[in-house]
This record gives sequence, structure tokens and C-alpha cells, in this order.
Amino acid sequence: MSDDGQQRFGDEALQELFAEFRGRLVSPGGAAALLGVKRETIHTLGKRGRLRIFRGHDVKHLKGIINEGPRWAYVPLDDVEQYAEEVGRPFSRRLA
Repeated sequence: MSDDGQQRFGDEALQELFAEFRGRLVSPGGAAALLGVKRETIHTLGKRGRLRIFRGHDVKHLKGIINEGPRWAYVPLDDVEQYAEEVGRPFSRRLA
């Protein structure tokens, strides 16, 4: 899909992700704030398989030479809650 198509209709993969999780997703920064850790820790937990991090396609410029990374990244709120329980971190039940 071209950028024009994405601007008119949005990112289909992102819409599907939010539908699958019923909107219960947070950004890595949001997950970090909920757990009281750094955003870097969230990415490390994702690499270790402790949290799922879903990412959009990488944004590339100059024929793919410059890679800005993904347009978006989200963590399922259920994963954040489960991790908090596993390690004994406080987690608001209002979010669950």
C-alpha cells in the first residue's frame, strides 16, 4: 500500500492488532511506566520472550539505506499484567 493509501485508510495491520487484542495494548513506554522500569527494559524483555512486542513495518529512506525503524510498537496489556504478577510488581486491577 502506498503512503497515500495508508493516510486515507490507516494501517491495516495496526487495526487488526487492536481488534485482536480489543484495544488492550500499550506502547513500550506505557508498559515501562506501568511496571516502573525503563523503556529499554521493556525491549530487553521482548527480546527474551518475556513480553510480546508487535511492531509495524520499518520505515526506510534513500533506497533502503536509512532505516528509521517501525512506525509503531505495542505490548499486550495482558502480558504486562502477567509479568508484573510473576516478578511481584504492583499492577492496577482497574487496567485488567
